Amino acid sequence: MIIDSKGMRRIEKASGKTIMELMETAGKAVAIQIEKHTKPGDTVLFIAGKGNNGGDAFVAAANIDRRAIVYLLEGEPVGEAALGFYNMLPKGMEWTGTLFEAIEECDVIVDAMYGFGFHGLLNAEARNAARLVNDAGKRVFSIDLNSGAEADTGRYDFDAIVSERTFALDCYKPFHMLAKEHRLFKNLDLLDLGLPHEDPGFFQEMNEDVFFCSLEKKDAASYKGTFGKTLLIGGSYGMAGAMNLNVLGAKTLGAPYIEVCLPHEIYPIVSLRNLTPVFHPFGEHDVFNVLEKPIQGARSIAFGSGATNMPKKGEILDLVLQNAKCPVVLDAEALRLLQYNTYILRFVKAPVVLTPHIGEFATMLNKPIEYIMDAPLYHAQKFAKDYGVILVLKGPNTIVASGAGDAYINQTGNQGLAQAGSGDLLTGMIAATLTMTRDIFRGVAMAVWLHGYLADMSLESHSMQLLDFNNYPSLMDALFKKHGF
Repeated sequence: MIIDSKGMRRIEKASGKTIMELMETAGKAVAIQIEKHTKPGDTVLFIAGKGNNGGDAFVAAANIDRRAIVYLLEGEPVGEAALGFYNMLPKGMEWTGTLFEAIEECDVIVDAMYGFGFHGLLNAEARNAARLVNDAGKRVFSIDLNSGAEADTGRYDFDAIVSERTFALDCYKPFHMLAKEHRLFKNLDLLDLGLPHEDPGFFQEMNEDVFFCSLEKKDAASYKGTFGKTLLIGGSYGMAGAMNLNVLGAKTLGAPYIEVCLPHEIYPIVSLRNLTPVFHPFGEHDVFNVLEKPIQGARSIAFGSGATNMPKKGEILDLVLQNAKCPVVLDAEALRLLQYNTYILRFVKAPVVLTPHIGEFATMLNKPIEYIMDAPLYHAQKFAKDYGVILVLKGPNTIVASGAGDAYINQTGNQGLAQAGSGDLLTGMIAATLTMTRDIFRGVAMAVWLHGYLADMSLESHSMQLLDFNNYPSLMDALFKKHGF
């Protein structure tokens, strides 16, 4: 389960346990993991803050069958529960020398400076401690979160603790799901604390079983129009490949009725490669007559991939947004067209899905890329809420955020996806999934998950360096067969 800090507090409160009981449970669970990942002769240094995270460390230190030493970063704990466990520490366990000397003395460092309540930047004392730890060359474990990182936003201090292993307490936090973005830990262990999880939170999770349970299945009476039409609008001179990839993405999902609207000059290129879609080529003078009927009849629409040189692209975007009666996926050039007109999204009646990568999103917000990367989850959620859209912020951990507050942080995918055309493929997959699911947000999350999952499956027979998107339909076919589709 993934939960933010407010949700974690609600879970702890609903458990009926006292803070001291919760702290004892967490500390003992951490102690078991430390013993599992250390040797009997190791000396373990606990760097404890003055909050509850420090209290977890006191319990763990008192319960490991290793030599344990405890260093108080900012003096005695302030909370009654943490102070109680501090006073129970065996005599001589507290280190009275400098932190540098303690680090020299130990084999393993346990970071318990801050927990999920941390926000902002490390203070001077904590920053100095973090630098000493990061420069020590010792094995480092972090309790719940790496100190210097925020639980909810993806924001972290430049000097945040880097660990070999982080122990997530009871639930994953958004921070844990953004590991590819921050790279602050190498391994992540979820420790079950036995707390009730009646609060579902707003973070969606996705796996193979959830995916196929959410995808509508053809029955004996199905025909090509059962799920409606997937409409793809895009491409332009010099960018026919984008439309080929849109179609490939839609065909990967088995979209049964694909329509493609594209400029006349690239129609022969795309149609020769794709036999099953219905094509609607257009030119500068007949664009509206050609597009009007397909837009009215679609169950999902994608626009923008490869549309850089498309005639009347701005007018086409207006036509789609004003007339669509189904979810609209906007990619690439459509996002650039919105750069100075983002406000119009507030007036669109159809559900809108935006698919920017970090650079495109920074341009839409008129902010530096570093501003977005500082807290990608926060910015994605804020934008989605402000404009009432579903935002797909593409990156190592692609984020899907809705205006209603739902969020999904993708865990699938690998470096093989870092190539031109990856986003065009995803756009086609999203559009196709939205014709085969009722829940729009879940459908988008499903497509994002699958886009990465098939890339991971491809590593069984191909390298990341030469990941070939043409293999996606055959990989998906194996999954369909496995799940009885």
